[in-house]
Amino acid sequence: MNMQDYLRGNRIKEIRTGQSGADVWEIGNDTVLKHIERSRLEPSRFDTYSREALFYQAKAGTADYLPQVLNVEISEDEIILLLKKYGSPDRSALDDTLLRGITHTLARIHIDTVPAFLNADKAPAERLSTGRIKECLDGWKSILDEHPGAFDEAPLKAIAEKINRIIEWHDTEERVLSHGDFHFDNLLTDEQGNILVCDWQGVNLGGASGDLSFFMSRLGSDGVSVDPAFLLQSYADAVLELTGRTVDTAAIAGHIAAANVITSFLFWYQFLRGADTGRVRGIYEKMAGDFRRLESISDIKTDGE
Repeated sequence: MNMQDYLRGNRIKEIRTGQSGADVWEIGNDTVLKHIERSRLEPSRFDTYSREALFYQAKAGTADYLPQVLNVEISEDEIILLLKKYGSPDRSALDDTLLRGITHTLARIHIDTVPAFLNADKAPAERLSTGRIKECLDGWKSILDEHPGAFDEAPLKAIAEKINRIIEWHDTEERVLSHGDFHFDNLLTDEQGNILVCDWQGVNLGGASGDLSFFMSRLGSDGVSVDPAFLLQSYADAVLELTGRTVDTAAIAGHIAAANVITSFLFWYQFLRGADTGRVRGIYEKMAGDFRRLESISDIKTDGE
């Protein structure tokens, strides 16, 4: 496809240009065009878009949780995705019915077959180096130091001591097809109100808890609370309906706690500099609380590395 000729020959509306290295246009009233050029990106970033394009290519016409794929072109230097345009669910209308629809779609993703190109994701999780642990510990301490007397550092030190045991235990979770960036802004709705999912740059072979945890975390960061027990039970009900298999919600809850501790310890301090005490408290105390839940698991509380 010649991009410039195609754009000149259609009525277009710029949706996003340059963000994350992708140009996105609305073509007419019913099509979305996504264009990525290697020359404008770091090599690793282009690889994530290649992964997305390969996934759309592998699942086009067979996965009912995807937007309709009209065209996929992948070369060494350029990616073009042409997709049907859809609406988006209303965040203000997030109720039990909508949550059940979202978890039903997520269950359909998780039970789907994994494309061959993702098989490399079966490699075991890597332990953190001493240097990386210290970097995260120091990063968190610098955040807590911005709020003198407000926080107890003891949970942070305990997490740093046991983070590799948490990573190793979390890696025992069954691996499924995972979206990798499952949050409300990546959801679409079709004409019948069904939930679809877009933006598959992070697709991987991972645990179900990763998508569920990230979904709740992102909503929480936007000030939207979701009952974890209801979300997990809705997900379990969907898996049972689709496969006849019973899901251990307590085990998933444990892995969600592990995922939150790992993600929060590794990354959240990078986004909390200058934040008010209440925001820091919400993230830090959730990490500490989830760590306390995990301390009862034998593989994590065992002394010695």
